[in-house]
Amino acid sequence: MEKLKKGPKKKKISAKKKEERIGYMKELKKINKDINSEQKIVDEINSKINNIDANIFLGYHDIKILKLELKNKEIEFEENKSRQLLSSRKIENTINKYVLKCYESFLKTLEENEIQLHDKFKTFQVEEKRHLSDKEYNKLITDSNVNHINKMSSMVLSQNEIINELNKRFIKNLKIIRENYSKKIDMEREENDKKRQKIIFDLQKEKNENIKKILTEYNEKIINIQNYFKLILDDQLEMIYQLEDEKLSKRKNYFSKKKNLEDLKRNICSNKKILHQLEKDISSLQANAVDYEQLKINLKRIKEKRNRQQNVLTDLKLETNVKKLLFEKISKQYEEVYNQNRFKLYDRLQKILLENYFLETKIKLQNETLEINTIELNKWKECVDPEQNEVINKALTTMFQKFEILKKEVEDLVDKNEQNKENYEAMMHLNYFSNDDLDVLKRENI
Repeated sequence: MEKLKKGPKKKKISAKKKEERIGYMKELKKINKDINSEQKIVDEINSKINNIDANIFLGYHDIKILKLELKNKEIEFEENKSRQLLSSRKIENTINKYVLKCYESFLKTLEENEIQLHDKFKTFQVEEKRHLSDKEYNKLITDSNVNHINKMSSMVLSQNEIINELNKRFIKNLKIIRENYSKKIDMEREENDKKRQKIIFDLQKEKNENIKKILTEYNEKIINIQNYFKLILDDQLEMIYQLEDEKLSKRKNYFSKKKNLEDLKRNICSNKKILHQLEKDISSLQANAVDYEQLKINLKRIKEKRNRQQNVLTDLKLETNVKKLLFEKISKQYEEVYNQNRFKLYDRLQKILLENYFLETKIKLQNETLEINTIELNKWKECVDPEQNEVINKALTTMFQKFEILKKEVEDLVDKNEQNKENYEAMMHLNYFSNDDLDVLKRENI
């Protein structure tokens, strides 16, 4: 609560510091405007000096342009040369294609003749098979074969002579065609060389003339510039000295203002750190106030849940006490009634088992609710910083103590339930009844 009361004082301090900060920012803006105006004056002086330098170097730029034009013309000459080479290669390719066509036609004729011979040989074999039985026919066949062989030999000789003549003619034609095309190529090369030499000679003439013109023009320009600078040096030296003095004075003012700016920036940085710390404290106090209210609401809800659970536990305790008393009475009356009413005792034991089963289910549900509450408390612990809020710490410690007491009571109930089970199993063992035989739920499942 003391921290919350100190909040408005800090807000007043932060408002004063914000006003000081705004005043510093206005002074900074004024200083920046003065610096920008001084820099504009310096840039104007530099631009005047650069314009004088640019007029001197214009001649160098024109010489570069002429060199680029010469390079472009050399590139065009090389392109024309490459086109001529491509044309000569195309002519050679056409000659080779013509030779290949002639050779292919010759091969086709040979293939056709071979196919005809093969067909005749097949027909001859078929006729031989038909007329093997006739001896007279065999004689005729031998004569016909001899005649056929003679004819074939004469045909082969005639074909060889024709092939040789064709080869000779083809070779002669090839030589003539090659000589003609070589003469044409040489003529075209000589013409192109003459054209190239003329173009180079014309380009050199143009280049020399352009260089002479440029040199004369630039000599005149240089003389004019020298005269101009002489006039400037004679008439305007005082202006230059004045500008330099103004420049030095403005630089001094600039550096002095720079130092003042740096001092202001340092002061602003120191004030910024203090403001950041104050803003952090304010935000932390606001967050703590919100968290404190939320924790109050959550504690009320947890108390209501705890009261409900305590009521449930009291009911369960009463039920367990009643059942303990019943169990004691039953254990005393068991020996007397067992001999008289065995079947009645068997039914009563089944009812007790069912009641114990329901009690176990209730205890499990209560354990689950306790686990859920512990998880919620752990989440609230993670959200809240225990070092900042002492009131919340005290409330949480009391709540944890109460939850531990509830846990202990539930554990005691579980232990008592287990003891009841053990006593029940011992009694059933003494009476020679197994626990599985008496369990109604297991029997129904079977």
